[in-house]
Amino acid sequence: MIELENVSKSFGDVVAISNLSLHVRAGSITGFLGPNGAGKSTTLKAIMGEIYPDIGTVSVLGENPINNNRLKQRTGYVSEHDDLYPWMKGKQFVSSLAKLLLPREEAERAAKEALKKVGLAVKGKKIRAYSKGMKQRLKVAAAIVHNPDLLIFDEPFGGLDPLGRREMKKLVLELNQDGVTVLISSHILYELDQMSKRMILIHRGQTLAEGAPSEILELIDQFPHQILIHAPIDHLKSLSKLMIDESIITSLKFNPDKSATDLIAITNNPKEFYPKMTLLIAKNNLSIEHLESTTDNIEAIFEYLT
Repeated sequence: MIELENVSKSFGDVVAISNLSLHVRAGSITGFLGPNGAGKSTTLKAIMGEIYPDIGTVSVLGENPINNNRLKQRTGYVSEHDDLYPWMKGKQFVSSLAKLLLPREEAERAAKEALKKVGLAVKGKKIRAYSKGMKQRLKVAAAIVHNPDLLIFDEPFGGLDPLGRREMKKLVLELNQDGVTVLISSHILYELDQMSKRMILIHRGQTLAEGAPSEILELIDQFPHQILIHAPIDHLKSLSKLMIDESIITSLKFNPDKSATDLIAITNNPKEFYPKMTLLIAKNNLSIEHLESTTDNIEAIFEYLT
């Protein structure tokens, strides 16, 4: 559905993407993952024909997307920005866009159907009064009103609460089940790994890795994970000795305060670390007040992989 071969694009002295190649297969949900500033939005704009690459070739559905109105009838694009008209009502907004491609009566029917498909039925309410989740659904409705074969999402989960994120994931899966090929970008791994059958990692404008989510996660799991554990000092001392005996950590560091302390543990095998640590805590009747990973920063992970 999409092929980029050795594509580069610069804006003045800033290189947004450099010698980038990627492929998106028909019928798939492909995750496009990278830290902020990695070149994801520039790549998506090149795919949509909004910018010219300096070098390289972009092919969408076998065609060049630049100034290609025929291709626009087969693609939908959900921008990361709320490019909406706040004084309009939802159906008015979607139908006005549909009329660019469809006859008036057909556009009205299509708008009604698209809003129903995304679960947005707000009568008499103007867009300025919509919640963030409603605006996201409205943008999806506008992108699918003409029944595209290819749908491109740019950071669709931004600003959504947990319920909104879950509903958006469900909607993406339903659209894919209806036969729509989906390319979806994000800078947060867990938003994509449960939806995508294939993922593309981009960093500093270049493709870093491609493969199944399990392969990508295995690659990322090689990154040394740092876990902060907060608990009473006597419990942490017992836990640290048990973890060392089990060889599930590579290093430990205490960071004490008045009544409790932080234990910072580093492991190269988080998949093994968490279940083993949970078992040790339960079997030895230890009390843990707080636990968190402090290396879920995707920029740090990508720096490690390069």
